[in-house]
Amino acid sequence: MNERGGVGNFEGDAIVSRLRQVIERFGESRFTRWESAAAKIDEHGPRTIDRLGFRKTMEHGLGDSLHTTNTYYVLPESWRSEIFRGMNINAVNKELLQRGVIEPGNDGKASSLVRLPGLGTQRCYIVKTIPGLAESEARAA
Repeated sequence: MNERGGVGNFEGDAIVSRLRQVIERFGESRFTRWESAAAKIDEHGPRTIDRLGFRKTMEHGLGDSLHTTNTYYVLPESWRSEIFRGMNINAVNKELLQRGVIEPGNDGKASSLVRLPGLGTQRCYIVKTIPGLAESEARAA
């Protein structure tokens, strides 16, 4: 146990850490901004090169309690072959579902059917929350 460094779920933590790293590093540049309720992208925004998916920003609250949250819609091929390359994707999905990081589809699968801007209805992974991301953003500020 001491050789391992403790009793934590290291594989699960590594999965979350990898996703957090991708969002921190590429959250602005590789996720196309999706600003409206309709499946339409911002035509005036910068072009997304080597897209991983889409990023939707929502405002919550009023006045001093106004804050925003980002939801990431990750395309399946990017999820498998880039973000979690070399990892067992079934184990990744199971871990992220258990932790509440991704939103399951209506059919119980890890991916959901979503009408994406410019792509129509497709399966994608909906990332609602990333443990530790808010804390790391607060430290950077």
